[in-house]
Amino acid sequence: MSFAIEMSSLKSPGQYRRMARDAVQKAESAPSPYFRLSYLSLAAGWRALADEAEKALDACIHAEAEAARTLWPEHRAD
Repeated sequence: MSFAIEMSSLKSPGQYRRMARDAVQKAESAPSPYFRLSYLSLAAGWRALADEAEKALDACIHAEAEAARTLWPEHRAD
């Protein structure tokens, strides 16, 4: 499955990872197995978003580097 990700709607990967850690901490003190599982599921989702945000950021940086190479081809490191 593939889908497009708009960079402007994403938070930084670090922010998503912090939210995942917070959800894991909440799971550790959850009052019931239901809430524990819910927090852990939420943490897994935040972690997946962190990974996707990181991929999108890397792709954006790569695209900018490629664009710079076309503007200044004499500076290519071939």
